[in-house]
Amino acid sequence: MGAILFWFTMGIGILLLGVYLLRSGLMALSHSRLERFLRQATHTPWKGFIWGALATALVQSSTATTVLTVGMVDSKAISFYQGLSLILGANVGTCLTVQLLAFDLQALAWPAIILGTLFLIPRPSRAVGLSLWGCGLIFYALSLMSSASTPLRDSAVLPGFLTAASNSPWQALLVGTAFTALLHSSSAMTGIAMVLTAQGVVPLPGALSIVLGANIGTCSTALVAALFSSRAAQRTALANLLINVAGALIVLPFLYTVAPLLSLASPNPARQVAHFHTLFNLLSSLVALGLLKPLSAFLTWLVPD
Repeated sequence: MGAILFWFTMGIGILLLGVYLLRSGLMALSHSRLERFLRQATHTPWKGFIWGALATALVQSSTATTVLTVGMVDSKAISFYQGLSLILGANVGTCLTVQLLAFDLQALAWPAIILGTLFLIPRPSRAVGLSLWGCGLIFYALSLMSSASTPLRDSAVLPGFLTAASNSPWQALLVGTAFTALLHSSSAMTGIAMVLTAQGVVPLPGALSIVLGANIGTCSTALVAALFSSRAAQRTALANLLINVAGALIVLPFLYTVAPLLSLASPNPARQVAHFHTLFNLLSSLVALGLLKPLSAFLTWLVPD
C-alpha cells in the first residue's frame, strides 16, 4: 500500500509541476497581451463572457484570468459589472483543459518533453519550451497515477479523500474544495478524479462531487488576492465563490440521477467526468450571465463601498 501511495503522490506532484510549467509558458507568451485584450473585450456582458472564456482557454488557467480580473477591477481599469462577465467566461474556458485530460495522450509525453528541451535552449523560444515541458509532464503524470491507482480497486485501505468520495457526496464536495484550495488547480483535482473513476477506485457520483468541490476550491486564490484590495475587487472575487457554491448546492442532490445519464454521451468514465465538468460550468455561467444585473446589485448590497 505504501508503494502505491508513493507513486500516486509522485504522479500528483508531477501533474502539479506540469500544470505550473504550462501556465508559466503560456502566460509568458501572452500575459501583457492578455491584459490589454481583456480591457477592450468587456463593452457588453456577452463580449466579456466570450472573451473571458477564450482568454482562459489560451492561458489554461481560470485562476490566472480571475486574479487578473480582480486586479483590473481594483485598479478601476474595468468596472465590477464588467469583471463579472469575464469571470463567468473564465469558468467555461477552463473546461478545455479538462477535456484534453480525458484523452489518452501518454504516447505524446516524452516527445513533448524532448521537443520542449530543444525549445528551451534558445532564449527567445523558452516560453514555448516551458509550455511543451508542461504538456509532457501532465501526460506522463496521468499515466503514472493511472498505473499506481489500479491496485487500489482491491485494497481495503484507501486514502481519506477516496473514502469520502465513495461514502458521501457532501464529504466528497468538501474534500474536493479543500484539496483544490491546497493545490491551487481545479484542473489538476478534476484530472485526479477522472483517473480514479476510470480505474474504478471512486464511483462516478463521488467523482462528480469532487468536481463540484474543485470549482469552489479554485476560488480561494482570487479571494486571497482581493483580501486587501478595493471593495469592488472583493465583490468580484466573492461573486465567483457564490456562483460556484450556489451551483454546487443546487446540483449535488441530483448527482445520482445525473450520473447514469452521462453514459449516453460517452462510455468512458473519465470522459463522463469531463463532460459533467463542462456542462456544469457552461450552464451555471449562462444562468448567472442572464441574472447579471440582479447579481451585481445583490453583491453591491452585500459588500457596499
